[in-house]
Amino acid sequence: MNFKRIELIFFIAFIALDIFLFISYSQKDDAVISTTKSTNENSLSSVLKSIKGDQITYGELSNKKGKGYYISSSTKNNLQESISSLQNQTVSYQNHKIVGVFEDSIKIKKSSSPQDTLNTVVSDETKIVDGQSYKYNKNLSTKNTVVYTQIIRGTPVYMPNGQIRFTIRNGYVTGYSQGILDDVEILQQRPIISQERAVIWLYQYNKLMNNSSVEWVNLGYTKLLTVNNNIVYIPTWVIGVKSNSTGNVQFRRINAFSGAIMDESDSIN
Repeated sequence: MNFKRIELIFFIAFIALDIFLFISYSQKDDAVISTTKSTNENSLSSVLKSIKGDQITYGELSNKKGKGYYISSSTKNNLQESISSLQNQTVSYQNHKIVGVFEDSIKIKKSSSPQDTLNTVVSDETKIVDGQSYKYNKNLSTKNTVVYTQIIRGTPVYMPNGQIRFTIRNGYVTGYSQGILDDVEILQQRPIISQERAVIWLYQYNKLMNNSSVEWVNLGYTKLLTVNNNIVYIPTWVIGVKSNSTGNVQFRRINAFSGAIMDESDSIN
């Protein structure tokens, strides 16, 4: 990817972000505007007390700021070319992902966590392509699906096209799907907001329901937009919010550069 192409991708991403923020702020309802003004007038600690007053609990939140990168990846990848190296499984290529079904299901030991078994599978080049680029993600995993996320510059990818998703049935791993970000380019570095600020922004956008708990707040890459056969990703605070009444966990996303709420229509798992 040459400099002009990188510059074009970032320019379009920046414009799209500005448009999004303008629309978001201009159309925000009175309740959110009022909350925003209140935040400007009070300390962060006061806002966090208000959150607790709405029966919303959370653990320790870091107020440390950092830096992150815009990155881009080709909409195409080389996974299909690597299928021939996989053994003892039936493999197909669907929607830019490998879909594999193991000939012999892999038993998960009851005495250990799923990743204790699957770490060996992921590191086996005859079973998984480029498995060393992925790490187990506890927060995205469930009883029936164990998720490994691709790691780019130390940050996990919170989108299906950068994940391995193992299917678990009756204590056995039967198969998986795998997506990968290929031809990754670093576009630009920018400061990111803190974990604490991300939760406050989420509260301001009325996306923290009463009688709920913030289970975890993790930084990961999610999709911003697609341009010129490339997908642009940005660092995103991904927040797991659990309803105390139903036990269901919902995923919320905050743009780690701007603090804007992100489109929930793009699934992270």
